[in-house]
Amino acid sequence: AALASGSRPTTVAATALTAEGEPDVARDEPEAGLQKRPRDLDLPPWLKGRYGTAVGRAVHATLQTIDLATGDGLAGAVAAQCDAEAIVGREEEVAGLVRDALGSPAVAAAAVGDHWREVYACTPTPGGRLLEGYVDLLHRGPDGFVVIDYKTAATTDPAELGRRTEGYRLQGAAYALAVAATTGEPVDRVVFVYLTPGGATERTIADLDAAVAEVRALVEAGAERVLG
Repeated sequence: AALASGSRPTTVAATALTAEGEPDVARDEPEAGLQKRPRDLDLPPWLKGRYGTAVGRAVHATLQTIDLATGDGLAGAVAAQCDAEAIVGREEEVAGLVRDALGSPAVAAAAVGDHWREVYACTPTPGGRLLEGYVDLLHRGPDGFVVIDYKTAATTDPAELGRRTEGYRLQGAAYALAVAATTGEPVDRVVFVYLTPGGATERTIADLDAAVAEVRALVEAGAERVLG
């Protein structure tokens, strides 16, 4: 038992709890947001495989720097990120996805209230292991924190977005668990903001308390690797 316990990683990334990860054939490259793999936290910030595609990385990086309420700085940030990702010529595509994100209800609400971007959250779990992750956008709402996670997607199909949301359910719950434990404040919702060709679409975790309980059990049992 001691050997089995010792063989488990002492740190668990929230991204090890996602069942997603297949390539998005519509883009012919891994879908942005699906490749937040475990231990990316060890890499330098500019090398973290947080988003899976160059377009996704450019969108996320732009959303981390511009004014969320006004969009000020968008053009310059998009140009810089497209240059950094070697996707010069796709500025309009990136800018359009960013504008869609800014217009989504969850991001718009965060923009006019207390909010924090690229938030690192880490908490001990039963058995002494650490659960950690980066939250794209954290907002303090009237009923508690709102965790917002950006996902770019090449589909607008509601059934497919529902399937993906189910695949991300435990990842989002892990963020909620880490944020609540770190701050001592409740997390009201986890919102996935899908940036699609048809605009931004939001999905939430239906039973967050149950999902958080499942995360606790998986991490305690060391079973998260079957999903990663």
